[in-house]
Amino acid sequence: MSSPGAALPAPGGPVSHAHRRSREERILWAVIGGALLLLAVAIHSDGQATALLGTIVVGLVIVSYQRVLLAWQTMLGLILLIILFIPIRRYTVGSSLPVELEPYRIVIAVVLGAWFCALAADPKVRWRGTGLEAPMATLVVALLLSLLANIGRVNEHSTVVIKNFTFFVSYLLIVYFIASVVRSRTDVDRMFKLLVGGGSIVSFLSLVEWKTGTNFFNWYSHALPFLHYVDEGVAVERGTGIRARGSAQHPIALSAALVMLMPLAVYLFQRYRKPIWLVCAALLTLGSLSTGSRTGTTMLIAVGVAFLCMKPRETVRLLPWLLPLLILIQGVMPGTLGTIKMMFNPKFVIQEQSYDQGATAGRIADIGPALDRWSRQPLFGSGFGTTIADPNANKDSDQQILDDQWLGTLLQTGAVGVIALLWLFVRAVRRLNRRAKATSGADAWLAMSLAASIIAFAVGMLTFDAFAFIQVTFFAFVMLGFSGVVTRQRAGATAA
Repeated sequence: MSSPGAALPAPGGPVSHAHRRSREERILWAVIGGALLLLAVAIHSDGQATALLGTIVVGLVIVSYQRVLLAWQTMLGLILLIILFIPIRRYTVGSSLPVELEPYRIVIAVVLGAWFCALAADPKVRWRGTGLEAPMATLVVALLLSLLANIGRVNEHSTVVIKNFTFFVSYLLIVYFIASVVRSRTDVDRMFKLLVGGGSIVSFLSLVEWKTGTNFFNWYSHALPFLHYVDEGVAVERGTGIRARGSAQHPIALSAALVMLMPLAVYLFQRYRKPIWLVCAALLTLGSLSTGSRTGTTMLIAVGVAFLCMKPRETVRLLPWLLPLLILIQGVMPGTLGTIKMMFNPKFVIQEQSYDQGATAGRIADIGPALDRWSRQPLFGSGFGTTIADPNANKDSDQQILDDQWLGTLLQTGAVGVIALLWLFVRAVRRLNRRAKATSGADAWLAMSLAASIIAFAVGMLTFDAFAFIQVTFFAFVMLGFSGVVTRQRAGATAA
């Protein structure tokens, strides 16, 4: 009897000799044709020959290894790597279209389009449920009702509304894509290793940025001419170093994204018992602290509390690792612990967050005016996606920048939208918690890590406008997709 976590068998069985010979002949003719085309171009234009050669080589590699390179799991890994390493809103792809094209949008659109075509044409490709259908459907209905209740504002900002709504729907489609193409424990572990490994690299480079002020994610346009760099301002100091931004849109978003990946590293250590995953967990923690973000630290605390609540005994066994971690933080990032202590001083927090500077007022100063505006449209809000943040708006304007996603969602979608979104997170966490309590060992840590990551994101939404930052929001819905895979597995099922 095969193990549930073992690799899935090839869908078509062994490749026949005739079929293999036919494929080799096609590759041979492709090589000959490509060489002739390259020779013709080289005669007329030396400058285009190198680019064409690269295109041909890439095409031949894809043709030769199509069963691996074009597998759905590979496509998912490609999406995750692009979200991790290519800063969103910092690079666009040259185009004459009115819509700014970014690498992640192009890849996601192509992959999801191919997946929908496969769903219609290939019986082996199936749409799989997540167990989160009810809250996700309720959330979509809430968004639509908020738009119908504010049809005037929708017509006024129709382009922005359509863009925001379709973009949010793409998050939900990613949840189903993951739940449908990730079928085994081996697939889950492979994607987690990709996320944790990639996140650790981002964390290391963020530490260098914290120390030197050099962002290593700003050079892509020099190596890839089709990417156009969009300057988003200069780095800001906080404490003893620069607030690292890494591959994210903002230091706060970077800290939140790295914290969400940290529980996955803890799971991988529990699963494989290799110190490298503890090193990755430490790097992710240091990377989140390099941003000088109170939000990231708050989310780290939320991760620890979540672990304690779900599996107290197992979590207590990990507490001795906190001492070497604190020593590492003090050694690698001197002064950081003092900065954290200062940022969480109640007097400092109240003073900092109570200032009133119009659209950029502190989080505490935002609450009163925002609740006053919500009271005018309590059920469905002012319309999802109809608010265009304006740095010059006053505090009573509906275009004020709110560093509180729950408050912003309340204003745009009303109480119905907030309840639906809260239901989505609670439903996912409860299912994962039941899974964690029904199993033990690495299986329990798998469910716990996903639950802790989702809880950390939900807590972090209280202190920054999370949906304005695509990378971290994308990771949140990725975790929801994996939660559907994990809770769908049989209780007690383990990989070989």
